[in-house]
Amino acid sequence: MEKKESIVICDAVRTPFGHGNKLKNFSPENLLAITFRALVERNNLDPEVISGVVSGCINQNTQAPNIGRIAGMLAGLPHSVNGYSIQANCNSGFTGLCTVTGLIAIGQGDLYLSGGVENMSEYGFRLRDKTGLFGSLAELQMLAAESGEDFLENFEIIDCLEEGLTDNFNHIGMIEIGEIMANFFGISRKEQDEYTHKNLQRAVYAVENDLLVDYIVPAGEITRDTYPLNRKRMLKKADSFSRAVPVFAGEEPEKEAEKFLKKHSAHLKKLGIKKIIPTVTMYNSSIPGNGAGACLVTTEEKAKELGLNPIVRITGWSMAGVDPVIMGIGPVESTFRLFREPKTDRAGDVTMEDMDIIEIHEAFASQVLSVFRESEKKYGMKWDRDRINIHGGSLAYTHPLGATNMRLLTNVLTRFDEDPSARYALACGCAGGGQGTSILFERF
Repeated sequence: MEKKESIVICDAVRTPFGHGNKLKNFSPENLLAITFRALVERNNLDPEVISGVVSGCINQNTQAPNIGRIAGMLAGLPHSVNGYSIQANCNSGFTGLCTVTGLIAIGQGDLYLSGGVENMSEYGFRLRDKTGLFGSLAELQMLAAESGEDFLENFEIIDCLEEGLTDNFNHIGMIEIGEIMANFFGISRKEQDEYTHKNLQRAVYAVENDLLVDYIVPAGEITRDTYPLNRKRMLKKADSFSRAVPVFAGEEPEKEAEKFLKKHSAHLKKLGIKKIIPTVTMYNSSIPGNGAGACLVTTEEKAKELGLNPIVRITGWSMAGVDPVIMGIGPVESTFRLFREPKTDRAGDVTMEDMDIIEIHEAFASQVLSVFRESEKKYGMKWDRDRINIHGGSLAYTHPLGATNMRLLTNVLTRFDEDPSARYALACGCAGGGQGTSILFERF
């Protein structure tokens, strides 16, 4: 089996991202199919040459089990093109990309579509049987008919969005983890709000000036990202960010913080946290979104054979696990490993200082600022703010969990188009459960 190291991305696309807009009317499998279909059409691909499709998705429910396979068929790919799906929380898209890179590297196919998708408007609710007595739909229907209004007493109603955004190993919500990170790494409310303000400025400028359109495909009548523009008015009011109320603190921040400390004292004592000062708001957090994205991955030889135009090489990648209670620190470890243990010869002498472009997922402003601070403190690894998320990040565009990595990738390609002198790019993200993934790209 011949090992292939020159693995390239020839194209990538994404739908617009949004929160609660008309994108909610698209099922996730149809959103993903839009991007698969666009890659085939934009590159004049014969679908028969595709080795397979892989997609990251977090809420893989029973309506579309193995969403990668279903989206592939909806996109018109032949049944012979295998498809499967990956759930690695917010790093699902990059985990899929690393997976197909590895498959190609060991000779298991030579051209894949790799994507990610999420429609968080569809998360909805579920019933949990508190009695353990009911085993079939018929039994439930009979009970409902007999019990009337008392029917729901047998069940707990679960908010799937809240459940999905909770680290169920430690039973701590992501917002609360954002607060823990702010307090543990010493990130002030002022720092968070200032970072978010600049982030939104960049995103609004990029959307209004159509800087991202080369890698965006319409979803029905929706042709551009909506959320940054919906928040544009905040840029004109200097106190918009500072007046926002912390999310998890409720109406009595001090009392709620005390409750939180008592509830999670075992975890917080290990971190040396004796007090929680609420700082995380809806404005300095990424919020749930809808969207999809995908890319075309192949070998340099196959690209030449098919007349495709490679844009970047996938030069290296790394994954790391961290304490779930400070899950957002994942990119510190995965990025350090990326440069310490390069996966390919081409990455051997590359360092953080060589990065011309950096795209990092922003779960919370407190989280991404913690990455910058801890990287320098622990490893002496500095992140150049002038090269990071130049067109805004997750704080501005929303965070459709399984799709965000593909937005980072399309931003990388956009920046390579804009800056002919750029050679290297880093894209990375954190994920619930305590994970980091970092990928190194090199201009082809």
